[in-house]
Amino acid sequence: MPDPIPFRPRPQVPPEPKPSLPVVTVLLCLGLSVVYLWQTGLDVYGDLVLISGYALTPADLFGLRPRPPEIEGVPPIATLVTAQFLHGGWLHLLGNVVAILLAGILVERRAGGLRTLAVFLLSGVAGLAVEAAAAPGSTAPILGASAGAAGLMGGVLRLDPRGRIHIPWPGGGRPRLRAVPALPVIGVWLIAQVAGLAFAAGEPVAFLAHGTGFVVGALLAGGRPAAT
Repeated sequence: MPDPIPFRPRPQVPPEPKPSLPVVTVLLCLGLSVVYLWQTGLDVYGDLVLISGYALTPADLFGLRPRPPEIEGVPPIATLVTAQFLHGGWLHLLGNVVAILLAGILVERRAGGLRTLAVFLLSGVAGLAVEAAAAPGSTAPILGASAGAAGLMGGVLRLDPRGRIHIPWPGGGRPRLRAVPALPVIGVWLIAQVAGLAFAAGEPVAFLAHGTGFVVGALLAGGRPAAT
């Protein structure tokens, strides 16, 4: 009679860890919102001073005009960063915050907080620089986090295009996280950019900045793409 097969207990599969809080993404969204709230509390003159000194003015960046001495602010090269934290209205801010939240959560969980911050800032710098280079003599200020948000969208495409991003969702008496497919979100965003480029009435510069941010973000996200 053969020896009985020894009993082997079934290995315990550890439960899938709950998604960690994307600290950098949340802080970015809160920071943009706080800056805009402070901005809206300024009077007309204060807002003009803020925009003049901290938004990006192409003519100042490329040295095509002497910067007025009454303008106080950071050096023109630094406005490539500071301009990303200023917005022209609630809808402008809301659109960027939603995009950062949707894309930043996935990028941060795949690549970490520091790389997420680097992708956002450097994509924003690249996008704003391209936007300024398209009209180097312009004295109209450029501001907003759109290029940085586009960079995070590019990071999603690089890291996990078929992944699912978790967003707060009301239900059951308390907010909970709900998984949303990432690829359709990116697809809708790209279609909107192409449509904007096609129908921008001869001024597609902002959409060029978004496209630049998207490409730079995809290149900078690094890491190993998720297996599909």
